Amino acid sequence: MLKNKDLLSLLIRVFLGYIFLSAGVCKLTHGNFGQIIGPPWLEERLAAYGLGLFAQVVAVSQVVCGALLLSQRFSLLGAIMLVPMNVAILAVTVSQQWVGTPVVNTFLLLLNLWLLAMAYPKFRFLLQSNTAFQVTPTTLDRIGQNVYSWLGLGFSLLTLAAAPVNLLLTNMFALLAFAAFALTLTRSDVQHKLDVLLLSLPFVAMAVLTLGKSITKAEWYLGGLVLAEALLLVARLFMGARKRGESVQASAAIT
Repeated sequence: MLKNKDLLSLLIRVFLGYIFLSAGVCKLTHGNFGQIIGPPWLEERLAAYGLGLFAQVVAVSQVVCGALLLSQRFSLLGAIMLVPMNVAILAVTVSQQWVGTPVVNTFLLLLNLWLLAMAYPKFRFLLQSNTAFQVTPTTLDRIGQNVYSWLGLGFSLLTLAAAPVNLLLTNMFALLAFAAFALTLTRSDVQHKLDVLLLSLPFVAMAVLTLGKSITKAEWYLGGLVLAEALLLVARLFMGARKRGESVQASAAIT
């Protein structure tokens, strides 16, 4: 069973990865791709100021950062690259006085920073440059070290290439990318069945969002998936906390 903080880190990677990958693809398809946040009309709005190319760069960068986070293998790189983008997006939403959007973007930025905080041992040398550090691989470092991670990245690049020209291919490659990233997690060292289920349900939701226009009452399925994920996560965190408490008590009894 994964530690609670490790499970949460994986879920945050998946959440942020999908948020930004889908937002980028949605912009490149002019609003014809399933997403949760992000204005699909960004390019059209900025083109009026001669910034159409800038909007395309933002969209491509979102897809790249999202794919890196979902890959697990390069999730730390994705989290680092995402910080300036999150800060820039937050600055734009505040300057434009968008109602509610700055709050959402602040939340996403805090999740991004939480991922980096969890990887603090890998950044210690920045604060103590004259000290030698040995970085010990963690449980999360072993996740993503398989062929599925590379397949997910490959399909993400194909999604990026197809987005401006063909929606059918875009959806197909995106679904293949999500399937590969799901296998990256479920085919790793995650052994507990509840952990596997919690890490699989978000990818089912991604598929529903991607195919939302062709699925009757897709919003009901999404609502059910979100509710199931929330309830299972609460139960799983309780189990993890209880197991950790038992381990601490057992260690104290031995000493």
